[in-house]
Amino acid sequence: MACFLIVCLPMVAFSQKASIREVQVKGSNGTWKISFDVENCFPEKMQEAIRTGISTTFTFYLQIYQVRSWWRDEKLASLQFQHTIQYDPIRGEYQVTFGEKGNSSVTPNFEEAKGWMARVQQVEIKSFSEMKPGALTYLRIKTELEPVKLPLHLEYLLFFVSLWDFETDWHVEAISP
Repeated sequence: MACFLIVCLPMVAFSQKASIREVQVKGSNGTWKISFDVENCFPEKMQEAIRTGISTTFTFYLQIYQVRSWWRDEKLASLQFQHTIQYDPIRGEYQVTFGEKGNSSVTPNFEEAKGWMARVQQVEIKSFSEMKPGALTYLRIKTELEPVKLPLHLEYLLFFVSLWDFETDWHVEAISP
């Protein structure tokens, strides 16, 4: 038990939690365009795994609510999408797929690919419910790493892969309708 604490506590103490930053919201008539960055989402072990060709997926959750008195807040809009990075060692390229846009980009530069993975730009989210004028409205954003699925039960041998799983806390931002 003491060995476990000596080995694991330093990793926990020095690791930084992933978080949502630089949120920008522009909207009118029940449609919003949202941009933000995810910081501290690439621990060293994850970067090593990506460089070996393990596909990595971030799932983004966006929700817009309007405050209601004496009731649970009303969900006005919701959106979920993914960014996936895959390294091709033969070509020496990283492909990042953007679920919200339905396209992908390729680069030989790992830093550029990480930037694409961690940045969401001008994603559009539409209200599926009518907004009440003058009510407080807020946006919630969360990001999580999809569990890595290794072939042939390698997860039992490579148990350390689970050490780089992450999810951000919900980031809440007041917005004006």
